[in-house]
Amino acid sequence: NKFIKSKIKRDYFFITGNVPINIKYFIEKIEQGIKAKENLNFKTNLLSEMTHYHYFLKDKEFFKVMMNFLDLIDAEKLTNYKRYRLSDAWGFKQGFSHYTQEHDHLPAVVSGAIMLSKHPQHLYFPEINQTFECEPGNFVLFSSFLKHKNERNTTDKVRYGLSFNWYYNNDL
Repeated sequence: NKFIKSKIKRDYFFITGNVPINIKYFIEKIEQGIKAKENLNFKTNLLSEMTHYHYFLKDKEFFKVMMNFLDLIDAEKLTNYKRYRLSDAWGFKQGFSHYTQEHDHLPAVVSGAIMLSKHPQHLYFPEINQTFECEPGNFVLFSSFLKHKNERNTTDKVRYGLSFNWYYNNDL
C-alpha cells in the first residue's frame, strides 16, 4: 500500500586529531599479522593486505592508545549506550593498486582508524564530504554508520594503519 524512499537527518560524530603512537612497533606487528594463516588479505572491503579482525584485541600497546579514545567517548557521550566493548582491532597495509571499497561498520557503535605512515591516499566520507589525511598518528573516530572509502594507491609507497570498532555490550 505504501512505498517511501527518502532521506532523514541523523546525528553523527566525526572527530580527528593526532595521538602519540609507537609507529615501528605497530608496523612490525602488522607485517607479522598479514603473514599469519588467519589473515584477511583481499577478503574484505579492504582490497589489500590485513590482519584478522581481532588481531590487536589482546595487545597491551594497542590498549594504551585506546584508553585516550575511551575517555573521549565517555566525556563526549558519543554513544547512547552506557556499556560498550572493543570488539574489532586490526591492521592493514595498502600497497600499489590497493584500495578500500565504500562501506560502513554497522552494527558497531563507534569506529575509528589511526594512520601509521605519511601517504597521499586518504580516507573519504562521501555522506558528510570529509577527508581524513594519512599522517603518522592521525586518528579519526566516527559514527559507525558513516560510509567511507579510499581510491587506489597509485604510488609505490605503502600505507599502514589500524582500524577498530566498539559495539554495544549486551552481555552485561
